[in-house]
Amino acid sequence: MTRNFRPLTITAALAATLLFSAPAHANWRVAETDHFIMYSEAPEDELVETVTRMETFDTLVRALTNNTRAPSPVKVTMFEVSDVDAVNATFPYPSSGVGGYYSSTPEGPFLVTFRNVMRTGTKSLFKSSRNSYDWGPEVRQHEYLHHYMYQYFNANYPSWYSEGFAEYYGTMAFPEENVVEIGHAPYFRIDTIRGTAWLPVEKLLTAKSYADVGPDVGQLYAEGWLLTHLAGQDAERGRQLQQYLAAVANGTPYDRAATDAFGDLDALDKELRQHRKNIAATRLSLKPMDFGDVPVRELNEVENKLMRYRIRLYSGMAVKDLRQLVSAVRDIRSSAPDNVMGLEIQSQLENLAGMHVDAARTAEELLQLDPSNLTGLTEKGKALVGQLDRGSSESDWASARQPFVKAASLSEIAIAPRLALFESFHDQGTQPSLDAQNRLVEAFELLPQNEEIRYLLARDFEERDMIEDAIAIIEPAAFGSFDGDESEKRRRGKAMAEYAEKYTNIENYETPGDMLKRLNAKQDGRWDAQTATIMPDESATN
Repeated sequence: MTRNFRPLTITAALAATLLFSAPAHANWRVAETDHFIMYSEAPEDELVETVTRMETFDTLVRALTNNTRAPSPVKVTMFEVSDVDAVNATFPYPSSGVGGYYSSTPEGPFLVTFRNVMRTGTKSLFKSSRNSYDWGPEVRQHEYLHHYMYQYFNANYPSWYSEGFAEYYGTMAFPEENVVEIGHAPYFRIDTIRGTAWLPVEKLLTAKSYADVGPDVGQLYAEGWLLTHLAGQDAERGRQLQQYLAAVANGTPYDRAATDAFGDLDALDKELRQHRKNIAATRLSLKPMDFGDVPVRELNEVENKLMRYRIRLYSGMAVKDLRQLVSAVRDIRSSAPDNVMGLEIQSQLENLAGMHVDAARTAEELLQLDPSNLTGLTEKGKALVGQLDRGSSESDWASARQPFVKAASLSEIAIAPRLALFESFHDQGTQPSLDAQNRLVEAFELLPQNEEIRYLLARDFEERDMIEDAIAIIEPAAFGSFDGDESEKRRRGKAMAEYAEKYTNIENYETPGDMLKRLNAKQDGRWDAQTATIMPDESATN
């Protein structure tokens, strides 16, 4: 199990039609609003416009999806790099063709996209659109919608709907002030939607993952958008879609959920093919929205040089490069030893590299400047824990955990110290305290889409024999997971183990599906603890 990257990729054919206008190098700036923290090299006015537009977008999506839940207090960090090549350069391993991606770490949810400078010369199908089309806003909105779905609608969703939802609302356009258009087809899916290739609706609705459609992933995106669009314009199909999604979320097999909700799938397939001729967007007038003044800070010279490392702390790094990266950051910091951002990044890298004595020293320097710095407290705790072993005294362990306890008490939304406190008990080889468990529950409620936190919480409930609670936590991930056949499962398991060894931010846990099978067996009395195997369900064979 690893963090769930949600990338938006560009096909080679599409890339050939795109025109790049890379901005000249400029200083990084950071802007903060109620729900977002955005880093960009864009000019201040452009940065303010972009982050304010995201606040408008969030407000509209909440209204359109009837979301009455309180907004998450954890802000989404958005990194806007120069172009698509720069997006791919943020991965710890070779990557190409990724236009943007979303994921989460104990630092919080984040997304990486590029500035609004990619355009296509392909003429849009929509009369109101330009011949030249800015793609940056769509990518940003698409990736944010992955966060929105998993933050506020914590359930299993089929891959086609996850992407269809993000494509449908992600193409929301603001052609003029106080006007929004909803339902545009993603311009880079138009050829797919109206081409000769077709993924049968039955296959689309029963696909648990991208792997289930083989090479037709692009078709899954396009038809996922088309079916979401149909449901948005036809009230009866909309009701059926909600029935299907609710059934899948409750564990109903995908094929039964599809036929129970939509009825004749051949008829739906025919209707969806016909709907390709009726693609239209809805134009709405908006009341003016005022989000107040947006503070913007321009990063200094040292911080500009450190930005690449800040992004990679979120996206991941090659383990073999960590000590070299520590050395590079130390060199950058040498001209500004009291720079808080530099001390934060250095302490994080030193702990990742296993340089715990150095990390403790760096974190202490940071805390001398700012005793309440959450990163400083968290990294100091990690450094102290990292210097202990299972034979260390209980008092040493308790002392090492105090920075985590203090950080959690200072902030109700700090996820990293809550997770670190919980994991320190596993490092000690003992069951986490009830306080540590409660802190992990808080972390899960703050960031339910994080797979590592979800798994650790379910496993903790299982170890406490709280089987029903464990099932409730892992089910949403398990129903949507794809293990494949035994050969595919072994291949994926081997690859995951290798990735966990090579890169940071990846953990090699069992799959949610395997955990759920074991939990169900324990609940039904079919778990043999001595052999650690699941016994056959005799009731199913009688």
